[in-house]
Amino acid sequence: MEPVCYTVSRFPCRIGRAANNDIVIPDNSVSSLHAVFALGPQNSIVLEDQWSTNGIYLGTQRVSQLAIDRSLQLVMGRVKLDLALDMADLDTMTAPEPDIAAPAPTFRKISIQPGAASTGAHSAATSPPDGAAASAVGYRVPLPAEPIAGTPAATITKLTGSGRQGIICPHCWHRFDVDEFLFIARHQSLIGDPVLGADAAQRFLPSRFTKEGNALDVAGMSCPDMACPRCHLRIPQAASEMPPLFLSIVGATASGKSYFLTSMTWDLRNTLSRNFAISFTDTDAVNNQILNDFEETVFLHSDEQELVALRKTELQGELYNQVLMDNMLINLPKPFMFTITPAEHHPQYDQVRQSMSRTLVLYDNAGEHFEPGMDSVDNPTTQHLLHSDTIFFLFDPTKDVRFRRKLSGGNDPQLSVSSRVQRQEIILTEMINRIKKYSGMRTGRKTAKTLIILVSKFDVWKQLLDADVPREPWHWDAASNTCALDVALIKNVSFALRQLLEQVCPEVVSTAESFAGEVLYLPNSALGHSPELNDTTGMIGIRPQDVDPYWVAVPMLYFFYERGFIQNVRPENRVRHAETPATCKLSGDIYFVTLPGLKKPLQVPLSYAGSQLRCPGTDMWFEHHPWGSGRV
Repeated sequence: MEPVCYTVSRFPCRIGRAANNDIVIPDNSVSSLHAVFALGPQNSIVLEDQWSTNGIYLGTQRVSQLAIDRSLQLVMGRVKLDLALDMADLDTMTAPEPDIAAPAPTFRKISIQPGAASTGAHSAATSPPDGAAASAVGYRVPLPAEPIAGTPAATITKLTGSGRQGIICPHCWHRFDVDEFLFIARHQSLIGDPVLGADAAQRFLPSRFTKEGNALDVAGMSCPDMACPRCHLRIPQAASEMPPLFLSIVGATASGKSYFLTSMTWDLRNTLSRNFAISFTDTDAVNNQILNDFEETVFLHSDEQELVALRKTELQGELYNQVLMDNMLINLPKPFMFTITPAEHHPQYDQVRQSMSRTLVLYDNAGEHFEPGMDSVDNPTTQHLLHSDTIFFLFDPTKDVRFRRKLSGGNDPQLSVSSRVQRQEIILTEMINRIKKYSGMRTGRKTAKTLIILVSKFDVWKQLLDADVPREPWHWDAASNTCALDVALIKNVSFALRQLLEQVCPEVVSTAESFAGEVLYLPNSALGHSPELNDTTGMIGIRPQDVDPYWVAVPMLYFFYERGFIQNVRPENRVRHAETPATCKLSGDIYFVTLPGLKKPLQVPLSYAGSQLRCPGTDMWFEHHPWGSGRV
């Protein structure tokens, strides 16, 4: 087969696995948004890595920014790219003969021409026919499945003269180069910092170092701790060495974000190592102290029968750092940081040790921060949303009047007439508006971020969902000696939950899908049972002995699957159902699927293409493909 060819003439041009990119490369080694072609000074063309998992390689060197001023052969994940400034030059660039025994990634040829900035249309001016980008794998060349051993796969690099700065502060999101790190003085006399206040240790640019590489302060003390040059807050060494993965958790006030985050991290500490050969540990115990306290309250309490509760996330206080920047006192959210590395018993430990070593940075704000009018210059606590690879939006059905009507008659205190209800799509809309405002995102364009709608308190409303939700949506894979995630099952649960939300609160679905090209809907229960009302305090609480979380780790497992850290169930091991003949027509990013006996077709988002889905309320299964449908 011939290689898949593109001509790029509008910029910026986005490349990635997600369907809303300008050039779509459907290979699991390619990130959802992997790279961007952008215009530089004097109409020069630059390829910029977008903090991808598997990076971009020029020969054996991983690059984060590269000027396209000549014909180049690059590797993006497992995909080989031939780039040229003229289509004719591509004809002279030949690929090696395929080796049947080697992995077979796709092969792409891209002709790049200086042009205009994008006006909102796809930047790839010439692309394959409908469906070709998703179905034709093109000419295959033998490349290793993982980056070549010895390459700096886990290091954020900087190309000389490019201006691309490679460290991003997890506190204030300032980008800077590694040689701009400040060090934190250790001597007790070196107190008083202009950004952090009179009681903080001084930050300084070092001129002397110990033989171990630690900076020396003016008193001659060895100083191993480093800080951001802008906000002066400490950045753990591991966070400076491993590329970050940012993740934001958003939700209304008292929607249970802290309980979800506590249950999720506790479950991940056990599930990832036991089932997926991934180590999940605290990057820094100081930053994670509050979350660790929450885990102890819920899962390691000395009295399992005592009625306990997590304290509410406040607008200010211990979850925030106050710093003086630009002559203003600014509150910055304290991130929770975790180190993700393949465990030593991982079957491909030597090959993936560098590419899978990342720092996961989680943000949890008080729900009030996402309410309209709460975004201000001196309170930029939600700007982490701009940098997050994936956003978890926690939707609480017990706060929705329509769900409560369907659940009437229960004795859960969260459903009492006195408990607060709230229009949660307003919080979702406010979140979207802030991202668009600060990122310059054009109207009508969709983000490459994955948005996961987490419908919480599943134990309260599970009878409303017409889908099988097994406790563990993964299976042991004997060939790799690890588990594989059943993505098909997760997608089917997501589709069934989407249908339920469309019936009960359709504005949540329409708001989410107007913003993100990939939206997943997942049920979860942080506690696994209803809380109790404390007669003494009038507050609700939980008894640790009763806590039994359900699907709290699944959203993060899917997040890791998207980045190639966790494998999907092999095709030969997937459960297949007898399919009902269906006709599919694609309109925009929605498939209209017509099934026998239905008065109106199902509306299925493009992101479900290739998944075998069950029509809720029936026993009919169907599958649709982007290359096997008509377009209307």
